[in-house]
Amino acid sequence: MLDHLAGLYGFFVGDLKFYWICAIFGSAIFIVQLLLSIFAGVGDIGHGDIGTGDHADTGFSDFRFMSLRSVIAFITFFGWGGVIFGKNGISGFFAALASGAIMMTAVAVLIYFMLKLEQSGNVSADEYVNLTGTVYLSIPGSRTKPGIVSISIRGSLRQIDALADEAIPTGASVKVIQNIDGQRFIVQKI
Repeated sequence: MLDHLAGLYGFFVGDLKFYWICAIFGSAIFIVQLLLSIFAGVGDIGHGDIGTGDHADTGFSDFRFMSLRSVIAFITFFGWGGVIFGKNGISGFFAALASGAIMMTAVAVLIYFMLKLEQSGNVSADEYVNLTGTVYLSIPGSRTKPGIVSISIRGSLRQIDALADEAIPTGASVKVIQNIDGQRFIVQKI
């Protein structure tokens, strides 16, 4: 039993083979990820790591310590830390663990803050209610056939299908008063 434990101790701490395997494996995966993200666009920030929900500002609940990239960072830096400090015995093993843990945390924090920079261009249909706009294509009235209204929202101009109780000509100012089905809205002339 003691020989078995001594063999494990020698493999993890005394012999650098394990550290070299981790360092080379982690570095190879890192290089593949880097090349895929540069040339194929496959490795974007959130790919396989973290989902952002409906929008980027969902708070600290989106922080994921364990992601594919942070685990690869741990393996890589644990290996290289072991190659550098592994000759120091058990203290070298703990230095390798610390190197991996620090890099894993750094990658997780970096991904979290980069995802906070992401922004969704989607606009909820309910956000149009109470906004004002201009009739682009006249609205016939009696809520039968829709016209088109141009509305400025979040710094961009959008066009929505609009219904009204009365006929409203092109160029008139209107206010959105109700969301019907997410595609059509009831407007009122102002």
